[in-house]
Amino acid sequence: MTDAVAPTPTAPDASDFRNLADTLPQMAWIADANGDIFWYNQRWYDYTGTTIDSMKGWGWKAVHHPDHVERVVERISHAFKVGEPWNDTFPLRSATGEYRWFLSLANPFRDAEGRVIRWYGTNTDITDRKRMEGRLARHAVDLRRTNEELEQFAYVASHDLKAPLRGIENLVGWIEEDLDGALNGDVQTNMDLLKSRVRRLESLLDDLLAYSRAGRADVAFTPVDTKALVDELAVLVSPPDGFEIVAADDLPTLNAAKAPLTQALQNLIGNAIKHHDHPGDGRVRVDAHPRGDMVEFVVSDDGAGIPEQFRERVFGMFQTLRPRDEVEGSGMGLAIVRKLVERQGGKVWLNEGREGRGLSVHFTWPKDGAKGGTDGFDG
Repeated sequence: MTDAVAPTPTAPDASDFRNLADTLPQMAWIADANGDIFWYNQRWYDYTGTTIDSMKGWGWKAVHHPDHVERVVERISHAFKVGEPWNDTFPLRSATGEYRWFLSLANPFRDAEGRVIRWYGTNTDITDRKRMEGRLARHAVDLRRTNEELEQFAYVASHDLKAPLRGIENLVGWIEEDLDGALNGDVQTNMDLLKSRVRRLESLLDDLLAYSRAGRADVAFTPVDTKALVDELAVLVSPPDGFEIVAADDLPTLNAAKAPLTQALQNLIGNAIKHHDHPGDGRVRVDAHPRGDMVEFVVSDDGAGIPEQFRERVFGMFQTLRPRDEVEGSGMGLAIVRKLVERQGGKVWLNEGREGRGLSVHFTWPKDGAKGGTDGFDG
């Protein structure tokens, strides 16, 4: 029995390749081992208006844009020298003088000893795609500028409105002092209502400031013990007597921007307390689970929860599901959380709470904030 002999590779039949290439929407070409092109398909000539005599070898340089030709020559020369496949994008001049963008792909064909004996390449018109990319890039710049202007407006407006608001608050206090002992019935009720409205507007302005600042500043990344952080917040938010805030024992330590993570957790814990229907014996628990190079935090409570049809709505600015006379707040808590989380490359979403009651707020955060990452999970 004789050993099997591997067949010697041969270059694809030139006539078959040419017949196939002439049916393609792309330009196609064949070059020798040195990269000298000796054949183009008809698409090339239809577009460039050239002839094979003018294009043989490296004659293709004549239809390249002068701003790109040196770069292309350098790149393709290196590919031909080392025998590596290559790709590049560049503009080519048409027979009418118009330049259009093309994606060029080239692959070597080798003999049994591994020597390159021929190159096959194609050029695909990507002008429309390039134009779309350009429009999208310009839209992205415009959108970024608009967002920055809106954030600056929110900051300035909310900051400047706090001065007259403090004046109103002072006037209310002075009126109460002047009418000491004379406030009763509807007058006292209206004064209390006025003070409540002032506090609500002050809260709204504070949250508007927080939203405009969320994630704007460059922050340092430091090790953050998230269990210790939640334990600190459990004291800072001043829960009512009987309300329990629990941090899971396995909460991780992250290399993170501490300020936005603290603000996100504080807002979620504060929201859970504020909107709980039985705060005297309510409970909030903070858990975390690994998600690739992200961590998924879960802040769950045993309150009234949010119906599924409203769970996306509450992420909007100034959105609440209860009348503001029943609960103090601007309706911006979850909007701020979403902005903080998304600025870090994470996601935030809502589910039912533990054991089918209350609400669970899930959000992902990078394990290593300096590197960022993807969570590999579609919430």
